[in-house]
Amino acid sequence: MDRRTFGEICRVRDLCWGVMITEFMTPQVVRTFARAGYDWLWLDNEHSHHSYESIQEVIRTAEDVGVITLLRVTQGMYHLIARGLDMGASGIIVPRVETVEQVRQIVDCAKYPPVGKRGFGIRPNLFPGRNASMKSRIEDQNDNRFLMIQIESQLGVNNIEALLDAGGEHIDAVCVGPADFQVDIGKPDSPDAPELDRAMRRIGDVCAAREISACANAHSLQDARVWIDRGFTLLTYSFDYGFMFNAAADAREALRGLE
Repeated sequence: MDRRTFGEICRVRDLCWGVMITEFMTPQVVRTFARAGYDWLWLDNEHSHHSYESIQEVIRTAEDVGVITLLRVTQGMYHLIARGLDMGASGIIVPRVETVEQVRQIVDCAKYPPVGKRGFGIRPNLFPGRNASMKSRIEDQNDNRFLMIQIESQLGVNNIEALLDAGGEHIDAVCVGPADFQVDIGKPDSPDAPELDRAMRRIGDVCAAREISACANAHSLQDARVWIDRGFTLLTYSFDYGFMFNAAADAREALRGLE
């Protein structure tokens, strides 16, 4: 899948399945999930701490096998967002977004003038071919690099319309952080909290009205059904270590029958 197709799928809000990569930032893992049929990868560098070299190799492998890569950075700062895009990521995920000022800074960091303030660098992995003009390269980057903000607090939920107004057409999706939201409202370990359900449904409804994708991380089929019911269409299913551990644990349990 190329970036343009991915963007179109997200705009019409078709279901699109990805996997979160947290522990094993390797080309082999990318090829494994590509062969399994997943369309995109959430590369986590907020709670996982991988080297830029490892991330770049994963991004380039994903480009070769036709998988979209969205890199989650730790915060909306220039050196994190611009560097991630310069490595060739299909897009950026910025966590803990709450204010209009944050959204404006994210756009400034991710987009070239006249939209934003990103510095222009000629990188071979960003601009295939030898004769593309600066203008065409800027247009490609501004039009076909995905920006997702992650809402993880009540303040962020309260401000959702203002955040999307500030980002305009440059914010392509909104992701939720239900765990941090539970902590924010003082109810950790409460996935069934009514405040959480109201907040998640509100984000799903606002995204539907604005014709952009709402994104979430599902950890079971039941979990996935809940997110779809709330209007979420850009979903990851489990994560790299989760797949490995669950398969290993299931096999070991089955082997006990032979003991």
